[in-house]
Amino acid sequence: MKIAICVIARNEEGSIGPLIAQLARQSLLAQPYAFQILILANACSDDTAGMARAAFDTAFRDHGANLLTHETPLGGKARSWNVAVHDLVDDDVDMALFLDADIELIDAGVLKTLVDTLLGDPDLLAVSGHPIKDIARKANKTLLDRFSLIVSRQSVAPHAINGSLYAAHMPELRKIWLPVPTPGEDGLLTAMIHTDGFSHPARPEVVAQIPHPTHYFEAHSVSGFFRHEQRMAIGTVINGWICEFLWAGDYKENAGATIRDRNEADPEWVGRLVESRVAGRRWALPPRILTWRLYNLKGIGFGKALARAPFSLVATILNIWPAVQANKILRQKGSAGFW
Repeated sequence: MKIAICVIARNEEGSIGPLIAQLARQSLLAQPYAFQILILANACSDDTAGMARAAFDTAFRDHGANLLTHETPLGGKARSWNVAVHDLVDDDVDMALFLDADIELIDAGVLKTLVDTLLGDPDLLAVSGHPIKDIARKANKTLLDRFSLIVSRQSVAPHAINGSLYAAHMPELRKIWLPVPTPGEDGLLTAMIHTDGFSHPARPEVVAQIPHPTHYFEAHSVSGFFRHEQRMAIGTVINGWICEFLWAGDYKENAGATIRDRNEADPEWVGRLVESRVAGRRWALPPRILTWRLYNLKGIGFGKALARAPFSLVATILNIWPAVQANKILRQKGSAGFW
């Protein structure tokens, strides 16, 4: 079996070297598999690619993996994902792992756990890592830290791909092309895998999340929280509109090739779709964008709901301002490429 380890990085010259060093220490690399390790520097204005090559020379000097650093001047993670899957990953790769450049793997067995989980269940098409904020390891947590961690735990999606770390069978990924541009690729990727490209009803069970934490990501500052919530609102709404559009196509087979052709023939198609959805509307966001954290209290039992409710309510109130800003951006031309 051959495994590709892919990192799509933008302006990550400070983090790409440490990540490559982490990869070299992963126990998966000692398994009897062939490996391709790909760093795709995505519209970088720094020396991400140069730092990646230097880190490869140091960390993988004695390893037989096929190492590739590729630079593209075109921005957008969805566009870069399409390039990685269809142009850069070797034809004989059986499974791919995708990682963000700014995460920290919790231990040396993380990637092996993802691979073993995916191989161990024939019904699974993809396995997601389990992200946790880096403040979880602080010995003395502030009240803000505790609030942030509690809200984060309430947002777990056990059958969704988290774009910061996941593994998937390459035959499944090769059927998929992501719409370009989109402000977030993992939601659409999840939908494409659940539905075989919008050709049959969703089967969430084909994607699983590792039940225990696998990697740390940097917790947002207060201002960073608002920016993150704004981006997530924009991405969620636009992805929802794209999904509605694709469902209306009544596809009998995977829509991936059709998306590829549309990206090539009409690069502005996603932008026009967004403009058609916001035309004449002062408020474009669906109500659930504001209330989803309260909606998550349903079906978990009275005791758990009562304990979670204060945190969910505060998080919902804090999300109002980012939602207002997201609505403003969605009504502007070019919001499909926002991130």
